[in-house]
Amino acid sequence: MFGRRKLGVLFALILGLIAALLVWNYTQQLQRQVQEQAEKNKIVQVPVLVAAQDIPAHTTLTPALVKVVQMPQQARLPNALTRVEDATGKVVQYPLSSGEQILPSKFTVEHKDQGLAYVIPAGMRAIAINVSQLIGAGGLLQPGDHVDIIATFDKGTMGKDESFLLLQNVEVLAVAQTFEGQAEQEAANAAPSNGSSVLGQSIPGAGGAASATPTGPVVSPTPVVLKPQPDAKTVTIAVTPEQAERVALAEARGTFRLALRPAKDMSVVEIPEATLSTLQGPIQKPTALITSVRIFPTNAKPGDTLTVEITVKNTSDKPIHSQGPDPKFTYVQGQTYYSQKFPSEDGKFRVGINFDGQASAPFPYRWGFGGDLAPGASTTVVGYIKLTYDIKPTNFWAGLIEEPEKVLQDNEGTTLVTVLPANTAVISVDAANVRSGPDISSSVIQQLPYGTEVPILGQEKDWFKIKLADGRTGFVAAGWIIAPNSNGP
Repeated sequence: MFGRRKLGVLFALILGLIAALLVWNYTQQLQRQVQEQAEKNKIVQVPVLVAAQDIPAHTTLTPALVKVVQMPQQARLPNALTRVEDATGKVVQYPLSSGEQILPSKFTVEHKDQGLAYVIPAGMRAIAINVSQLIGAGGLLQPGDHVDIIATFDKGTMGKDESFLLLQNVEVLAVAQTFEGQAEQEAANAAPSNGSSVLGQSIPGAGGAASATPTGPVVSPTPVVLKPQPDAKTVTIAVTPEQAERVALAEARGTFRLALRPAKDMSVVEIPEATLSTLQGPIQKPTALITSVRIFPTNAKPGDTLTVEITVKNTSDKPIHSQGPDPKFTYVQGQTYYSQKFPSEDGKFRVGINFDGQASAPFPYRWGFGGDLAPGASTTVVGYIKLTYDIKPTNFWAGLIEEPEKVLQDNEGTTLVTVLPANTAVISVDAANVRSGPDISSSVIQQLPYGTEVPILGQEKDWFKIKLADGRTGFVAAGWIIAPNSNGP
């Protein structure tokens, strides 16, 4: 009896020991998991080079303008610099804000052999324009400046003498053969090591900044002083591909000047074009502006409808009032706003369409906005003109009218429209080859001069079959003629 009780106590002790071991083992595992998780979540601090203060564009960096700080590894930007010496002597192409991480992409080009291509902003193109001292802001333009381009055209080109802002806030990449980054580096290299001037102009704090340490006092940035180039004959600007086309055309067909913008001014203004008729009037903010025009189709036949889309913006601080007819009203070719019983109401605003030739009244086709236009608001007016007879290629354009007869904007969205009888085409090139078959390997049987009207007998792919004056038939490439409902050349 006693032996059996003793054995039971021993067995209970063994079970208790096993349970204690299991609890201890579980506790150890739990502690290890907690430690591993803590290690994973531990925030690793890394050194990062940042701007010690706001730094303007085109400033040469000194040790006093940058500093190394510790920040979480996850917050460090890829390629961010970590040492003061990596930035010292570099010229920043863009402004830096205090605390901003220093990236190599912020620096201008360091070596001449890298060329202008390395400073063109992404998505942009560099185009060179011819300038004189007067056109080039008195010879004081420098790489990195921003300008507005003012284009001027004569009556023979645009139908009237006018001047307007072609492009605004355009960056100057190069003046003559000196481009952005190269100019700053050359000027910086020319600066005296102790000294107080660059190219004859004082630079406060130049000597002290060179000897400062990352922990020393922060001094004012020292922008590089560039040398004027009054004899420069070209200026290279950064533009989009579409803007490059406009600049090239403006330079070929008109003249332009460059207006230098204040530093850091990125605003875009809305002003009407200047014409000879507006020179004597006071300069004042326009009440409203046409901002876009679309007239289509450009090639039509009698019975088609010409669609007009004109967007107007109220640029004043007061509502502007309009009158009928409302948008989407349809005129029949030859009608006018007056014949349709929409006579002018003094002080009201309307948009209109005018065209070359003997119009029965200026802007005979007029439409209202469909209601008052609030300050700053824009509206797109859609109108229709039913075409009833054929017309030779004719310019149509939009205008903004303050009734009864004050034309606030004219010659907006000029579009060449041709209305041809059905199955009739007009030659649209200087000399179009008429071939015996619908391909360029066929023989040329005749040449037709620009403006010749020919009957269309049919179409095979990109070729029109036509009938010549002597009764023969031939084929003309589609790109050489204007036909009803075709896009022409």
